[in-house]
Amino acid sequence: MDNHQNEKYSVFQQILLFLAAYTDAFVGNTQLLAAILKFKGFIDDIDAVSAKKQLKASVPQTKMKDAARKSLVAMLEAACLLALEWAKAQKDEQLIKDFTINETSFKGKINQMLILANYTYGVLDTNKTALIAATSITAPQLLAIETEIELLETLQKAPAAARSAQKTVTALYKPAFLDAIAGKETIINLVKGAYTIGAKANLEMILDLENALVFGGNVQHTVLNAKFYTAGTTTRIEGALITIIELKRVGVSNIYGDAYIKEFKPGTYHVTFSALDHISQTRIIPIPAGGKISEIIMLVGS
Repeated sequence: MDNHQNEKYSVFQQILLFLAAYTDAFVGNTQLLAAILKFKGFIDDIDAVSAKKQLKASVPQTKMKDAARKSLVAMLEAACLLALEWAKAQKDEQLIKDFTINETSFKGKINQMLILANYTYGVLDTNKTALIAATSITAPQLLAIETEIELLETLQKAPAAARSAQKTVTALYKPAFLDAIAGKETIINLVKGAYTIGAKANLEMILDLENALVFGGNVQHTVLNAKFYTAGTTTRIEGALITIIELKRVGVSNIYGDAYIKEFKPGTYHVTFSALDHISQTRIIPIPAGGKISEIIMLVGS
């Protein structure tokens, strides 16, 4: 999953926690229960895609490839030092060129290094009868070079195959997320439609749903605090409401007149302050990321 998908997946998990918390309240709501079952299935589909993801090469595998590369270069360099002197004696300019290598010749990307290694080994193998007869190069030495090349090629192909598999699996996320997003919207509509007003109205449930829809990774402990007083007195108001209109977030004041709304995205919002038997106020309040804003609210009695 990319970062954007991770954010969405985190919200999906928060919604699942919300649904679990209100299981008893949803009893008898067959339309909503069916939607919940489908939504859980969509999340299972995403999890199934994640399970197919290939692990990256482990540290031991990486170290093995580095060791194989160094070993191969060392073996080729040693063999070519002997072969070079033989080529000089033969006065074969092409062979002299082919066997004039050192560690620096094999620097660069591993695929390019393998091309040169295979070519050099091929020249050695083509002339192995003469080389074994005229130098101290041995058949096991050449076999060891061939084996090391095969090992390095295998270690190099594995990560490439894993990357290809991951690209294929990543493409499967898109339809899985589209289904889950649609399922999320259905649940939001059904919960708000059934529990915002009427005999089954549950304000706490609606607020919890709104909270579940906020991605926690964007939250920087932003806090809006209101201290409610009746204007012209030192009497604090219990049960007063602070409402961020755009976010549909509500906080209720305690016995000390303090109301809080915590953990929400920063921005500039219309905020309403209200209480029973008092005249409401609405203010435009900018709230920065991580900001902790406190407002003293003096409400005039109605």
